[in-house]
Amino acid sequence: MIFESFFSGDYTLKKLSTEAYIRDPRFEAHGCAVKMSPDLPARWWSRDELPEFFAEIDWSDAAIICHHAQFDGLILSHHYNVHPKFWFCTLSMARLLLGNHISVSLDSVRKQFNLPAKITPYNLFKGKRWHELDRVTQGQVGEGACDEVESIWKLFNILGKDFPREEFEVVDNTVKMFTEPVLRGDVELLSKIWMDEEKNKNSRMAKLWKRICEIQNIPARDFDEKAKELVEANLQSAGRFAQLLRAEGAEIAMKDGKNKQIYAFAKVDQFMRDLLESENERIRTLAEARLGVKSTIMQTRAETLGWMARRGPLAVYLNYAGAGTLRPSGGDGSNFLNLKRSSPIRPALKAPEGYLLGPIDASQIECRVLHYLAGGPDEPVIQKFRNNEDPYVDIATQYYNEPIYKPKANDPRKTEMESKRGLGKQARLMCGYGSGPPKFRSSAKNGLYGPPIDIPLEEAMRFVWLYREQNPSVCGHQTGYWSICNFRMLPVLAAGRTEQFGPLTIKDHRIYLPNGAMMIYDTLEWHIPAPDEENVREFERDGFWRLKTRSGWKKMWGAKLTQHICEAVSRVIVSQAMIRIKHMGFRTLNWPYDELLLLFPNDGRAEENMERCRQEMIREVPWLPGLPLDAEGSLGERYSK
Repeated sequence: MIFESFFSGDYTLKKLSTEAYIRDPRFEAHGCAVKMSPDLPARWWSRDELPEFFAEIDWSDAAIICHHAQFDGLILSHHYNVHPKFWFCTLSMARLLLGNHISVSLDSVRKQFNLPAKITPYNLFKGKRWHELDRVTQGQVGEGACDEVESIWKLFNILGKDFPREEFEVVDNTVKMFTEPVLRGDVELLSKIWMDEEKNKNSRMAKLWKRICEIQNIPARDFDEKAKELVEANLQSAGRFAQLLRAEGAEIAMKDGKNKQIYAFAKVDQFMRDLLESENERIRTLAEARLGVKSTIMQTRAETLGWMARRGPLAVYLNYAGAGTLRPSGGDGSNFLNLKRSSPIRPALKAPEGYLLGPIDASQIECRVLHYLAGGPDEPVIQKFRNNEDPYVDIATQYYNEPIYKPKANDPRKTEMESKRGLGKQARLMCGYGSGPPKFRSSAKNGLYGPPIDIPLEEAMRFVWLYREQNPSVCGHQTGYWSICNFRMLPVLAAGRTEQFGPLTIKDHRIYLPNGAMMIYDTLEWHIPAPDEENVREFERDGFWRLKTRSGWKKMWGAKLTQHICEAVSRVIVSQAMIRIKHMGFRTLNWPYDELLLLFPNDGRAEENMERCRQEMIREVPWLPGLPLDAEGSLGERYSK
């Protein structure tokens, strides 16, 4: 199925989000092309014929195949009150099977499989309503749409041979988050968030100036006009901007320039767009300042959701397998994945009348997966998880040389213990992926894992090395998981060989998970840098692994591949729980990585039902026997915890 609709110079998907375009008063469907069965050719139904045609179908027992199902699906639900039982999406299938580093538009995927280009004459109906088109043009529009539908059917059969059956349900869930929206937005609160953020911008720039003085040994001075000029000079110099990013622990992407590799610092580069979404406030501020954006990401998001809430329920747009590690990514100009527990926007999302929201988070799942893969079910940290011991206090206790604990509300040392335990949490969750001292220090200062705490670089280094000494299954030379990834997995991936590593199978430049989903490393290569190439450390002059992503070239090493694997394994554990919860009759409204935002009727059984779903989140994984899982959830009318 595919819709063709009115568009013009200023009313177009190039200028509007999918949700805003479809809910705009100017929207008008020209018609829809539908292929009812494999044996029947696609047929065009014009706008006047659609209501009667849709009324003839039992949608409670119907599945629809589209390319970009969110687009056609929201048209169906919003304008025709059509709600099919199941959604298939060839765009989503292509993103998993072909990779998220290339375009998966219908034309691009057709080209990938040697199908001819689209014939839909968009130039002939731009700016024209259906009744303004002559019969010849109307026929061409219908013919082009039918051609697209036939190609979608062909692609579905081609891609369907390799697409994991289980993942069809994940796609269906993801599409319905957008096409069947129920979340309400608190417009008043979103407006207040925008105003509060406006007041905070200058304060953050002053902090950034202070940080620049620190890094570049500039004598401290007030944040006056001269200081603003110096900030501007630092931001516009690619070399200095790279230095500032590195000081915050950011991994910098490169791209192909005319004669050599250059930084991916242009406004259009995905790397810069990703920086705008960083959970590190200083990295976000750096990116916003360099790009000269007038509104911060917080303001943009509050404004986007505020306008969406005025048009209807909040449509949660997620790109299925949008990240290379199989996780979803945010889309359509509203990233619902970045609503952390501390986000002021989170409480602005409300349940529909008669329902409660139940976010359930898979506790420390990546840390659990990491230590299980590295050392199996008897690994020391896994034992701590199994015994329900606090996994963060042991390393903090050794670092501070005193007992560290999780304080209660009335503890006189509450603030001190929260800070010290927070550093233990940070060490446990960050250092497993190879975090170095600068990034560790920056994260501590930003308070990403606990109350903000400013520690000297030397102390950050001591914490990092303490972690590496205490976790040989992860960091051990030659035998640790990092080394296995670096010296065994990466060469096997690059060569396209086949080898089994625990529950993972490496084959044809891909890492296959037990459910059949795969991470793609087609572009992985051993790169020997040119003598004048930037962003190369001295020990990398003889060569390093790199991978081409949509953000540009990214370096790869053992700890980085470890992160990829742990994120992907965790994603599959959570998505399998999401499928089981769906079969229990409960909807997932948002899927921010290791958390599911569930919807429960407020019928007196919400607590019981949430606990049933929580049990599904901690069910033992058959392909990871002995891995102890845990999860926590809450209930409320707002998306608060």
